[in-house]
Amino acid sequence: MRVTGSMQNIQLLRNIRNISTSMTKGQQELATGQRINKPSDDPVGVGYQMRYDTDLARSDEFMTNAQTGTEILKTMDSLLQQASDILKRARTLTLQAVNGTYDAQQRATISAEIKQLKEQMVTVGNSTFNGRYLFNGQKTDVAPYTSTGAAGEPTDPGLFYLNVSPAVKVPVSITGEIVFGQAGTDNTFKVLDDLTAALDNNDTAGMSASLDKIDTAADRLLVSWAEIGARMNRFELMENRISGEQVNLKEQRSNVADVDFATAITDLKTKENVLQAALSTGARVMQTSLLDFLR
Repeated sequence: MRVTGSMQNIQLLRNIRNISTSMTKGQQELATGQRINKPSDDPVGVGYQMRYDTDLARSDEFMTNAQTGTEILKTMDSLLQQASDILKRARTLTLQAVNGTYDAQQRATISAEIKQLKEQMVTVGNSTFNGRYLFNGQKTDVAPYTSTGAAGEPTDPGLFYLNVSPAVKVPVSITGEIVFGQAGTDNTFKVLDDLTAALDNNDTAGMSASLDKIDTAADRLLVSWAEIGARMNRFELMENRISGEQVNLKEQRSNVADVDFATAITDLKTKENVLQAALSTGARVMQTSLLDFLR
């Protein structure tokens, strides 16, 4: 087959175009840090990349839920600490009131403080997190208690859950009747109301009876407090698990889609040398013509 000058020129231009295209791709990979910038770069790999991206996005959502659950439970932990302090103060005042040396006026003074403690307990029961009431089950947009009727107001029995994996959801909320007692019984609010009435009536027998009821309310509070601690541990374990899964997913995605910078830089430098060599060779080939032989 006879090789003409035109064929040499066409082949030279084709080779230069191919190496230039390859260099452009290498520069794009280095600029973006991604080996796959469009589906045609790796039709099989792009499927894996999309799957890993989807899993990572879902994992981020689960991590956000776990962190939100932890924050809610930390808030509830602080609230139960406040409730416990209120009951401790109420017990201390009651012990003082049952002392035979106290008169009706002194007990009336204690009654005024107990009323304020009850108001503070109602405030704890109506506490919110990001605008949502914590102790009213699934009715998070409705305050569970009022100052005057807290002792007889039932709370919603539902639970609020957060998903921390495709198959696992952890309860976050604790209904108010679990924490403070059922409506219409000797719940925490009724105990404080009865204690106030006993103090106002100078009823030492009623004051003494309130001591045991305060202890019962405190024990009930401790049970809920322990439940909150257990849930916080659960969310912490899930956060650690999700974090570990994210590390694995990111590594797998990196193996599929990310650029090995050391290899990419070496390849690009090699291609630059090849291009320079092609241009140098082409310059010599293109200079040769029929006139060179006629001389």
